[in-house]
Amino acid sequence: MSNAAQVVRMISDDFYGNHLDLSERGIEPHDLWSQMPEVKLAEEMRDSGKSERTVRLFLTFVSAMDRMREADSLWKSAAELFMSCPELFEPAEVVKIPLETLKSRLSKSRVSRYHTQDSEAWHVISASLAVGDSPIRRVIDSGLGDSLELLKALRSRDETGRSRFPLLRGPKIGAMWVRIMANPGGAEIKSIEKVPVAVDVQVRRAAENLGITDTQVLKLREAKPIIQSVCREAVAEAKIGGPDRIAGTSAALDPVLWFYGKYGCSYCEKSSRQVPIGKACEHCRL
Repeated sequence: MSNAAQVVRMISDDFYGNHLDLSERGIEPHDLWSQMPEVKLAEEMRDSGKSERTVRLFLTFVSAMDRMREADSLWKSAAELFMSCPELFEPAEVVKIPLETLKSRLSKSRVSRYHTQDSEAWHVISASLAVGDSPIRRVIDSGLGDSLELLKALRSRDETGRSRFPLLRGPKIGAMWVRIMANPGGAEIKSIEKVPVAVDVQVRRAAENLGITDTQVLKLREAKPIIQSVCREAVAEAKIGGPDRIAGTSAALDPVLWFYGKYGCSYCEKSSRQVPIGKACEHCRL
């Protein structure tokens, strides 16, 4: 087994098996997957009687805001906004709301960060979901989709050339959103194994520090396809587990790498010392 596959198996087994030592981070290692903010909130919504469609709409809108954000804070703010203004998560209602009103509510709730761009994207996504048919609307409404069709549909444009799903269409957020639709969104996504790791700063940090890839001299944009390719091959070789609907795929590895980057590597970098959390940390290059 290649070194990359060995590390991928170790970090996946430790994350999904709750074998990580997070005591110095002040984090309880119990059922880490269920404590991911999007997973936790999706289950809370179901427990409160919300429909699967409502859950997937919530996950979709918040995913569009999830760029260069502190994930826990974003999802917490979004949950509070949903409780106070659930109409902001229903496309047919959003299109009736003046853009300035939407902008004010998203900014005051701290759901948006780049308030004009974020509110405009929220409004356009709502308009795209409110009328007509598309793979994006079908997976939200019925819970059925194909990963390649979904990724292609996210990049679609209207007759004026304007993106129909702004902020969701990028390579990082798009891959993440398809994974989220499958789990915790509960949709049946064909060809989920085609969805790559959603490479961001945290995912790259973990992949580099743990020796899965070696792209440190490259810009993030140049490193992304290399990291995705190596991870795809490593996942196939390692035969990792994971949650329902994404087990054994890069979609299952994605949250593992993100967690290692955010709570493992970042902590060590700030501490200027190695504070291992699992077996794979023996491969650390820090």
